[in-house]
Amino acid sequence: MPTSRLAALLLTIFIAGAAAAAAPEPAKALTLEWTDLIPLDARAQQSSSPPAASHDYLGESGPAAVQQSASAPVNTELDGKLVKIPGFIVPLDVAKDGTVSEFFLVPYFGACIHVPPPPPNQIVYVTARKGIALDSIYEAYWITGTMKMQNKSTRLGAAAYTLSADNVEIYKY
Repeated sequence: MPTSRLAALLLTIFIAGAAAAAAPEPAKALTLEWTDLIPLDARAQQSSSPPAASHDYLGESGPAAVQQSASAPVNTELDGKLVKIPGFIVPLDVAKDGTVSEFFLVPYFGACIHVPPPPPNQIVYVTARKGIALDSIYEAYWITGTMKMQNKSTRLGAAAYTLSADNVEIYKY
């Protein structure tokens, strides 16, 4: 093999290796628990557990008439972070084909459907560019995406966080 061809081959191998070494690794998502959405200094005052069951079906009085808590400080350290969080999907926008592209992610089944909903720092408003074929609202899901400190209110409740979903998968127990 002529020296110039050998030098060109070695240079090509060197450049390919250097490019591969310089290529950034995909970012690893920070796996969250629901308590992580509450700032450390506020965790003693707020529970991430579901409220006691209420059977005030008309919502006229009693515990079911209580409005969503407005006092819900957020964990600002999560703003702009790639996160992975488990939860239950409460559909907000269902397409004709049955896919869901806009939903609340909540820590326990039934949140936002029964009054009162969890505090805003325990609800994440999620958008998915490609709609999700939601097999069952009884299933828990892992949602991975970029978390933002941004409020979103609907008739079902208010969220203190928004997340743009990159990946949605069924939660494996």
